[in-house]
Amino acid sequence: MANIDNAVPKEEFDDMEDISLFELEQLNLTSLNENITYNILEDNFPQCSIRRLAENLLIRIEEHIYTKYWFHKYHAFVFAEAMIKAIKRLRLNGFPFSDEELDEDDDVHIFVRWTLTVPNNIDIGVLSQSINHAFDSVFERANSMLENSDSILILGKDTGEGLDLLKRIQAHLDTLGFYTYIIKEQPDIIGESVMQKVLRFGLSSRFVIVENSEPTGHLYEFPHITKFAELTSVVLQRQGEGSTWMFEDLYHKLNNIKKFEYTNDTLEEAINLGIEWANDYLKSFGVNSSDIDHLIPD
Repeated sequence: MANIDNAVPKEEFDDMEDISLFELEQLNLTSLNENITYNILEDNFPQCSIRRLAENLLIRIEEHIYTKYWFHKYHAFVFAEAMIKAIKRLRLNGFPFSDEELDEDDDVHIFVRWTLTVPNNIDIGVLSQSINHAFDSVFERANSMLENSDSILILGKDTGEGLDLLKRIQAHLDTLGFYTYIIKEQPDIIGESVMQKVLRFGLSSRFVIVENSEPTGHLYEFPHITKFAELTSVVLQRQGEGSTWMFEDLYHKLNNIKKFEYTNDTLEEAINLGIEWANDYLKSFGVNSSDIDHLIPD
């Protein structure tokens, strides 16, 4: 499927028509007027609109959270942000999602919107299933991320250019929908040592990313998180550099750690490879990686 990011114009479409699923079924989806957006009005069905763009249907799904009547255990704003992250994570897993948007300017009404793209020759029954599945998957994934602390701890030199590098790693992980922690930015607990703090966040994270190009405090933390706590650890290291060679043997002795070398231009690619390896490693232990099959049913 072609990349449809930013395919939906930001301005309003020329015409909007309200329609039921039954009425939509009477239309030929492959020849829908591209200037008309069909707003689906159906009981017990996600709020959405459909527009054809070339050979695709763009389904704009919307969740309206009315904070006065929000009874979920997590605060409405927290859950809405988790939905945005869930959309990004599901896209990473192969879901044809794009153009996620969080509208929270109003304290009472919060809107989460995103676009699902499917081929325009899709069966109407499969289309209905796909829209329901898209909505349910985002809601369930957001809930799971909050329940299971689906996050990543980032370690490495956290001063000067080293901190800038950690921030770059954090920014890329954010685009992929991960919650992230840089230890320096987390509040301290009285009586807690730095090592205890690292282990507290590490043990509650899905896995750890260690930027290992320069020597810093993580050298002391390294054996604790990899050998003692057995945390799944992705090591990022600039080609031709490294904080120390003392840990090289760990890459061969321990299965829960793997090194990925990078250049300035390939850092994000190395992060992606690290995430893929970490997910595969976790799955080998039967851990639910929340990877989900392709959205559209066969």
